[in-house]
Amino acid sequence: MKALLKNNIGGFLLGGLTAVLIAFGIAYGVVVSGIINPCADEAIPPMERWAAKTSLRAYLKSNTPKTTNPLKASSSEDLKAGAKLYVNNCAFCHGYANGSTSKTAQGLYRKPPVIAKEDWSEDADGLVYWFIDKGVKLTGMPSYGKSLSEKEIWQIVLFIKNMKKLPPDVQDYWQEASQHPLIQQ
Repeated sequence: MKALLKNNIGGFLLGGLTAVLIAFGIAYGVVVSGIINPCADEAIPPMERWAAKTSLRAYLKSNTPKTTNPLKASSSEDLKAGAKLYVNNCAFCHGYANGSTSKTAQGLYRKPPVIAKEDWSEDADGLVYWFIDKGVKLTGMPSYGKSLSEKEIWQIVLFIKNMKKLPPDVQDYWQEASQHPLIQQ
C-alpha cells in the first residue's frame, strides 16, 4: 500500500510539474510570437487590465506608507508652492483647473486621471505621496523621488488633496495657469 501511495504521489507531482512547464511554454510562445498587440492606440485587453490593477492594489496594500502630510492646508505658501510644482510637473498629463490635458496625455496608453475632475481629499496622504515619489511602471507615470525633494512632493500632495478648497490667491494662480497651459513660474 505504501509503495502504491508513493507511486501515486510521485506521479501526481510529475504530472503537476509537466502541466506547469507546458503552461509556461505556451505563455512564452504567445509572448515571442507577436500575437500580443503592443500598440498604445488600442484598448487594453481585459486580462492585462486585471493583472495590472490586481498587482498594483496588492502591492499598495502592504507597501503604501501610512504617514500623514507634515504640511498643513492652512499654509497658503505651501499650497501655492504645491500648485506651481503641480503645474510644472503634473498638469501636462493630469490636467489643469479647467480639466484640459495635453495631446500627449490624451495619447497615453493608460489614460492618466484628470486630477481636477476628481476629489482626492479622502485619499490617504501616504498613497498620493507614493504615486508621486515612486511612479508606476508601464503607465507613463514617472518617479519624482530623485528629481523633487520630499518637501516638494508633500507640497504637491497638499495641493492635490485641497484642490477643491483653495485660498483665493492659490485659486487665482491655479485658474490663470489653466488659461496659459505652459510652464508657469
